[in-house]
Amino acid sequence: MAPPRKRTSKNRDLPDNLYPNGKYWQYRNPITGKKTSINQPMAEAVRLAKAANAKLLPLLAGDGALLALITGEKVQNFSNLLERFENEWLPGRSYAPRTLQEIQFKLARYREDLGSRMVGQLDVLAIAEYLDQFSNNAYTKHRGLLVQVFAFAVAKGLAERNVAELTLVKQEAEKLRQRHTVEGLEKILAYEGTPIWLRRAIRLGLLSLQRREDIVAWPKSAVDLEQNTIKVSPGKTQNYGKPVHLEIVMGQALREVVLECIKSPVVCPYLIHYSPKARKREQLDAKLHWNAVTPDYLTKAFAQARDDSKAYKDIPARERPTFHEIRALGAWLYEQQGFPQEYIQGLMGHADVKMTEHYQSGHGDDKVPYLRVSADLKL
Repeated sequence: MAPPRKRTSKNRDLPDNLYPNGKYWQYRNPITGKKTSINQPMAEAVRLAKAANAKLLPLLAGDGALLALITGEKVQNFSNLLERFENEWLPGRSYAPRTLQEIQFKLARYREDLGSRMVGQLDVLAIAEYLDQFSNNAYTKHRGLLVQVFAFAVAKGLAERNVAELTLVKQEAEKLRQRHTVEGLEKILAYEGTPIWLRRAIRLGLLSLQRREDIVAWPKSAVDLEQNTIKVSPGKTQNYGKPVHLEIVMGQALREVVLECIKSPVVCPYLIHYSPKARKREQLDAKLHWNAVTPDYLTKAFAQARDDSKAYKDIPARERPTFHEIRALGAWLYEQQGFPQEYIQGLMGHADVKMTEHYQSGHGDDKVPYLRVSADLKL
């Protein structure tokens, strides 16, 4: 059912789905969400609303099962809409793989939270209340995706208006996060509550200077131990005019953590992995592998270990550095150890940097040109 209407002096005694509309009334169909004006006195409007509720509300029992039984058609609930959005709308967009994975993770969450409700039941109030659970920047991102979902619904005739677009627009909060320190990161790594897989992810990020989205999706197949290299195509650069592909020559410290990942007994084709305590269907659908780590989970696990280890206890919670800032610390450490800026920029995958060893592994059009760089930070 749709969330109960907020009670005011004007609607306190009205039946469900009946709203004041100026001097008259308006009935909102609980199945389709369509609103119908009732230009009648209050007593007649109440009688009509009760009669409509008596016919329509029982059809919603069992998440629309009775309605589907009577009509012989699949009920168009929000889960159906999300499925069509994912199958018909997403494939036509040139999202980077990691961005696409984050979108699919959000869609899986919407299925779990709102999937059983009919599209017509999700009005502005319902979406606004759902978005209110998220903090400022997360609110903005979820709202943006839901606006796209409902725009698709309107275009397909599944909704009359884009209710998400009518919710409050919030300006993203200014990022106040401070930088990591060597001492702070060492405290997180040494903390006994930091999971082994997270320690490896931290070291990978620090040594390779890659983003969290690329670290969690780094396949073991990218490693060539004989050549002592590991390849990566930074997801954020794949929409550039000239996508970046790196072949990193591994220094001793990077090779050690890569070997630890490969030798882990947990079955997974990705370097960073763990054995989850529970495997929900919605979560599995959003993951590259049942033992893989999602970018969001990496962020949350790091924040938990950071706070539990009290590494930055003197810094306000919202200003404490996240996993993302490890990349900046790594770049600074490379600089402190005397590596030139071109070396650091190349390792970070900056698309406009001029590198010394730009070569192509083959001459055919199907070959990917890799930029050869090194990662030899000493820990």
